[in-house]
Amino acid sequence: MFAREERVVVRFIEFMPLEEDRVWTPEIVVGLDEIVRRMSEYLPLQEITHEHSETARRYRFSDGVGEIGIIAPVSHPFCGHCSRIRITSDGKLRTCLFSVWDHDLHELMRRGADDEKLTQFILKIVEKKEERHHIGEPGFVPASRTMVHIGG
Repeated sequence: MFAREERVVVRFIEFMPLEEDRVWTPEIVVGLDEIVRRMSEYLPLQEITHEHSETARRYRFSDGVGEIGIIAPVSHPFCGHCSRIRITSDGKLRTCLFSVWDHDLHELMRRGADDEKLTQFILKIVEKKEERHHIGEPGFVPASRTMVHIGG
């Protein structure tokens, strides 16, 4: 196992509907529980306590050598604890990778907004951060722009 041999933390992330060609369906996601089960067949895993806002669930092998992390926004959403926002490559604020809205920070800066105005703008946007995504639910609307378009 790479994590054990190289003494690095390996992160796995569930397949999410972020791709350009929109082939994602819930049925093809390998979720956290299956990843842990399959990895534990090699050597049992023990969950490591993690920070409340951390996106990865962390595990170490039972002998203490090697650590993996699993980011599971589909099978174990962490939205309620997520403290992340993004600035896209074209200067838009996104409160979630799956947000259908962009908030134009670039235009505000271009118009000469001072630090106070920028701070207030960002705080206002963060206060309205989505409580959760709706991946896999009926009526799920994919993000307004894919990762390719926002610089991710």
